[in-house]
Amino acid sequence: MNVTKDIINDLMPLYAANECSADTRTLVEEYLRQNPRQAEELRGIMSTSLPGAVPPAKDVAEALSFREARRRLARRNGLMALAIFFSLAPFSFLYTDGRLWWLLRDAPRSALVYAALAVVFWSFYFVQRRRSQSL
Repeated sequence: MNVTKDIINDLMPLYAANECSADTRTLVEEYLRQNPRQAEELRGIMSTSLPGAVPPAKDVAEALSFREARRRLARRNGLMALAIFFSLAPFSFLYTDGRLWWLLRDAPRSALVYAALAVVFWSFYFVQRRRSQSL
């Protein structure tokens, strides 16, 4: 059987990934010995990193650190959003049926609960912020 360049090109991905049989590997290596130009192409292919390939251990550690930082930042942003909401809630009002309802004036206990929750969320936010800065 005559082995052509097209056959070797079809087998190169399997050869580069080390997923071919021993016979196929021998066939490809023999062809590459006879054709050094194509052997050079294969070396270039094998030295190129693939997108989406498994990163080395160092990059995995960096990715985990990045994921942790992103998670902490999302938590801190959520705490800030809740703190701002509960800080402004006592000043909310509603106009209905020709009457203005103001939470601070018409339901002072509810406004106090919202203010207390705002203090709690601001406290959690500043604790998270301090922890982020110390890292």
